Order: sequence, then structure tokens, then C-alpha cells
Amino acid sequence: MPPIKSMADIPTPFKHKEIFKEYQDEITSIKMVDYAKILETSKQNISIKFKSDSNLLYKERDKLLKHLESKHFIDIPLYSKLSDNNLDIETLHSNIPIRYEVSASCGNGIDVYDEETQDNISLPHNFLQYFRADFKSSEIIFAEGDSMSPEINAGDMLLVDKSKTHIINDLIYIFNYDGQPMCKRLQKSGDKIKAISVNTNYEPFIIDRTLHFSIIGRVVGLFRQVI
Repeated sequence: MPPIKSMADIPTPFKHKEIFKEYQDEITSIKMVDYAKILETSKQNISIKFKSDSNLLYKERDKLLKHLESKHFIDIPLYSKLSDNNLDIETLHSNIPIRYEVSASCGNGIDVYDEETQDNISLPHNFLQYFRADFKSSEIIFAEGDSMSPEINAGDMLLVDKSKTHIINDLIYIFNYDGQPMCKRLQKSGDKIKAISVNTNYEPFIIDRTLHFSIIGRVVGLFRQVI
């Protein structure tokens, strides 16, 4: 996923396919290439967005609004929908729990995961949507150790989506292993689950299913202080 260059790179709540259909229903039938020209991109890029069911970015919303204004289509429902002031990025927030006293070990495992210890941080709703994080199921915990370095460093705040517990190979998960929260890449092959560190000084290991093992959630983003 490309980095955010500005808040305008964050997705709106609207799907490209839905906006495209509304444009056709309310104004005129256009082709994908015409829609791409309005958004100042390629037909191939729009095709990919349609296939992946992507949301319209705020910067794309602004280009579409500018187009509608130039064609004097400001009295149609589509224009009203896109220009709704309630869509302002700054006004849409979600409170995400922060577990200050919980560390997911990027080493050999420490600290029991404490469900009761938490605070909250208010983050823009669509900022979370950029990470494809479920607003009701996400939280922030802290990384500790160096086994996931340099991808994840000690002290990094990890955005964890607890609704994502299905293992997709090579993605990073927080999991409880024998009472200890850990942060590793997971690979599943048949009944076996391998936990892999980024730092090659740490050997991969197979999860012992006779011990308690449960996935807390997938790491979908992180926050790091730049000094």
C-alpha cells in the first residue's frame, strides 16, 4: 500500500462503482475511459479500482466535484452527496483503545495480554479506513524487542485489527502463545502454523498446538516517533 502523501489520499465512504453508476443514472451514460479522464488517471487504474471494489479518494472526490461544477451539474443528488460537509475528514473520528501496559513481544514473548488496561485515542475515521481497519475492532498496542526489526521496532505503536484473525500467509499478527502476546509473520500449511521473524537472528518456529494459541488480530499499520 502506498504511503499517504496528504489527507486527500484517504478514501471517502463511497465506492467507485457506485459513483460511476450514479453518474450514469443521473447524468448520462459514460464509459470507463471517460470516468478515468474526469479523475485524471488511466482506464487501467480505474479498472483495477472497480475490480478491487475500491473507495473514491478525497482528491478524486474533489476532481469529480470540479467536473460536475464545470458542467453545471450542481443540482443533482450525486453532487449533493459528494459535497456534503459531514464528509469533512477532520469531523469523522473513532476512539481507538490504547493498551499502554501491554507489549507484544518481537522477541521471545513477555507480558500477559490484559484486556482491562486501556486508554483511548481519537483518530480520523477515514485515516483508519486507509489501513482498512475495522473501527469497532481495532486497538493500539506497543511492540517490544527486535525480532521484527527493521520492519517493526521496539516502542512502535501497532494498529491491530482484532476482526482479522484468519491467517493469510506472510502477514503480521499479534497472537497469544502460552499466555504471552507475540508479534510475528504467520504461515499456515495444513494443520501447521509457522511463526517467522524479520530479523534473521531469530529462528522461525512451529506453533505447538498443545499450548494455548489464539490470534488477537492482524497488524494493519504502525505509528513511530521520528527523531
